[in-house]
Amino acid sequence: MMRRTRGIAAVAVGLLSIGALAGCADEGPAATEPPERTAEVTDIIEGLPDDLASQYEGATSAVEISPFADFEKVDGPWKICYADSFQGNAWRVAVSTELERLADQYEEDGLVSGFDVAVAENDVARQSQQIRQFVDQGCSVILSIAASSTGINEAISYAADEGVPVVTIAGSVTTTDAINVDSNYAVLGADLAVAAADAGSVLMIKGVEGSPIAVQQNDAAHAVWDEQGTEVVTEVNGDWTPSVTKEAVLSAITTNPAEVDAVWSTGSETDVIAETFAEAGRDAPLITGSISGDAIGYWHENPDLFRFDGVGLLPSWTAQTGFNIAMRVLEGNGPQLSTLMVPVPRIGQDDLDGMYASCMTPSSTSVFPVAAEDPLPSDLMDAYFAEPGAVGPFDYGDTPDPCA
Repeated sequence: MMRRTRGIAAVAVGLLSIGALAGCADEGPAATEPPERTAEVTDIIEGLPDDLASQYEGATSAVEISPFADFEKVDGPWKICYADSFQGNAWRVAVSTELERLADQYEEDGLVSGFDVAVAENDVARQSQQIRQFVDQGCSVILSIAASSTGINEAISYAADEGVPVVTIAGSVTTTDAINVDSNYAVLGADLAVAAADAGSVLMIKGVEGSPIAVQQNDAAHAVWDEQGTEVVTEVNGDWTPSVTKEAVLSAITTNPAEVDAVWSTGSETDVIAETFAEAGRDAPLITGSISGDAIGYWHENPDLFRFDGVGLLPSWTAQTGFNIAMRVLEGNGPQLSTLMVPVPRIGQDDLDGMYASCMTPSSTSVFPVAAEDPLPSDLMDAYFAEPGAVGPFDYGDTPDPCA
């Protein structure tokens, strides 16, 4: 069996949202202007399939030639290590659980020798130390949800100097010594803004004030609405937190008698929003955001009160894309870019029935649906690497049932 070294893992059930990705990490300064790219990087991006190239439009993450473009294959079996910034909500725990499942599967095939986990509890210095310890303990690759976009850079550079790739998921770091596997949150914010605008007047529920992800999303949404002349009834902060969102929505709709046709949100508090409108006797608006098990459960019990058009920022594919990219790096396939973007699956009202599972209720905050299709399947992932080809037995169809 694998040796698993775990830090303090708080497994309290919490919210699922983009806030769950970011946690309480020190995110560093918000960058709202796309950084300048070299001609070589631009050529690579323009040569990608449209589904991937579009993810780099307006992206504020730095994108350079990958430091591991010429990385040679590492002899296996490989020791996989995971440095998480915290595990204080169910989304984070689900990511770790899926990584462990994949490592077990690859161990059975003789590709992996062990899987270790360290949790920093949002302590940047501790995570830096844990990454260094992973290097010294012989980890072949380190996956990480970073506690800071800048604070662990030196530890990542130490790993790179020692020939150990660090693959970040669900949030980029600024050092060019990492491989960032992320999504374009500005594109996400704009897409949801279009959906909301198509419905009519909009109530805007923003995430954590000042968070780089929130800034990107808010700016992109305003750009869409300014261009389309969309009426924004009012703006409030929900902080990607159910209790804060409920209070903010209730205040907004009781002090603003104007009709609200749509609610723009990027978090997963969609059922809370729908419930608050219903309790206030207001017509059900179209709600954007990230789908979750409790929201699907609410829809199943209240089909006339929940109208949804959004995305699925789900822990299963977050873990899977990072793991599969790490396997290809260790195989020596050569990632071309320092930041590899993953399209976020769009989820609409018509998808809810197919995603519903019997364990999903309005209170099932620790149950996560599975997207119908892999957002970065092997043939699409090939475009990011000099040498194409999947590594190992991964099959998206093996993603565990939400109720298992």
